Amino acid sequence: MKRLGLSCALALAWVVAVAGEPFRVLDQQVAHALADTKSYAAPTIVALWSTDCPYCKGNLKLFTDMVKLDPRLRLITVATEPVSEDVTTTLNRLRVPGKRFAYGSEAAESLAYAVDLKWRGELPRTLFFDGRGGRTALSGAVDEAAARCALGL
Repeated sequence: MKRLGLSCALALAWVVAVAGEPFRVLDQQVAHALADTKSYAAPTIVALWSTDCPYCKGNLKLFTDMVKLDPRLRLITVATEPVSEDVTTTLNRLRVPGKRFAYGSEAAESLAYAVDLKWRGELPRTLFFDGRGGRTALSGAVDEAAARCALGL
C-alpha cells in the first residue's frame, strides 16, 4: 500500500513538474479578478480555450512563443472545461507557461459572464491587458501583430 501511495505521489510530482504550474479552479470570484485591469502591472494575455478548438491551440502556440521572446509578457490560460488528461496534455505538449485555470462546477455561462460581460462563449477568446489599465478582448484566431497592438507593444 505504501508503494502505491509513493507511486501516486511521484506521478503527481511529475505532472506538476512537466506542467510548471498546477491547475486552479475558476470560480466567479477568481474570474472577476482575472478580468480586472488593476490586477496587471505588466502586459498580460488571458487565453480562454478548449481542447476541441483548433484555433485555440494556434493561439496558445503563438502566445507561448511571444512570452518566450519577451520577458515582460505574462500568459494565463483558462480552459473552458474541467481539468482532464486532455487539457493537461495539450498545454504540456505546447509547453505553455504561466498560471493555469480550468472551469469548476459553477455554470459555464456564469463564469463566462464573470470573465467578460460581452463574451458569448465563442472560442478562442483572448483578453489582452497592457499593464497600464488598458484591456482589449478579441475572439477568434489572433496573429502576432494584432496581439502586440492589443498589448500596447
